[in-house]
Amino acid sequence: FPVALIAWASLGCSKTPTPPGELKKSALECMQNQDYECAEDNWQDYIKQRPDDGNAVAALGIAQNKRDEHEQAVVQFQKAIVLGEGTYDLFSYYADSLAKTGKTDEAIDWSYKALAVVPTLVDVRGDLAKLLVQKKRYYEALALLASFDEHMSATGEQPYFEGQRIAIETALQQSSPADSGEKVQIRLFKSDGNFVAPVTLGQARVTAFVVDTGATVTTLDDKLLQESKAKYEVVQPAAEATTADGRRIRARLINVDSMKVGGFELKDIPAMACSTCQLLLGQQALSRFDLTSNKVQGVEFLTLKPRKL
Repeated sequence: FPVALIAWASLGCSKTPTPPGELKKSALECMQNQDYECAEDNWQDYIKQRPDDGNAVAALGIAQNKRDEHEQAVVQFQKAIVLGEGTYDLFSYYADSLAKTGKTDEAIDWSYKALAVVPTLVDVRGDLAKLLVQKKRYYEALALLASFDEHMSATGEQPYFEGQRIAIETALQQSSPADSGEKVQIRLFKSDGNFVAPVTLGQARVTAFVVDTGATVTTLDDKLLQESKAKYEVVQPAAEATTADGRRIRARLINVDSMKVGGFELKDIPAMACSTCQLLLGQQALSRFDLTSNKVQGVEFLTLKPRKL
């Protein structure tokens, strides 16, 4: 055949690409039906025609994550972030794939980013606590879970992480202080506008205290003080105080023999106790530490390091 005829025949037999709109529709239907192999194929074909669609690139990563193709998923999530995507589900799936490829420190960072966007992601919070335990950062994990549970209790709901907290507390008791990832300092995550510290009072379990550099003394509620069986001395049995929301309350001024912030024991801590007092870690306790705050890519932390006396 003439060359021109052969070329014409080849062009006539070429397959017309599926329009990107149809590929995207098919991919979304496959995702909805949890057919992730189908979704992956359609997203890949779509992205060949629309390579700058960051949302589609992230969706491809999620499909690959669901298929346990975590190395490939990590690549897609990184591309999506470079393209400007920044949703909580992208961050949480990225953290999951990082963890499953052995990149624990990076997984922790991206889990915190997901929680900074949506603090109520219980699966992310629980998985993050497990990653922190792997790094032997037990108190950071407990503060993360206790702060959520105490919020649930305050709103009349059942604590969500009770079992996981018991497991971490058991692991903490069985661990060696020398192996602790927090033997020098402890890091606190800022959530809902507050840094939360893991505090142990007497025989009570680790409890979340809000760090309040504007308060002079630590404040305790009477229930925790009683249940903890902590030793303390009453300095002033009746005193008036003004809360942060402007309420006038009656309280006792006390001196607590001992309390722990993370794994660090503090002695002779001035405190105020009342039936409606919020759990706050005040300046007289915080002054025992060097405090360093930093904000990295939208996530804020406060690091507490005991001062050398």
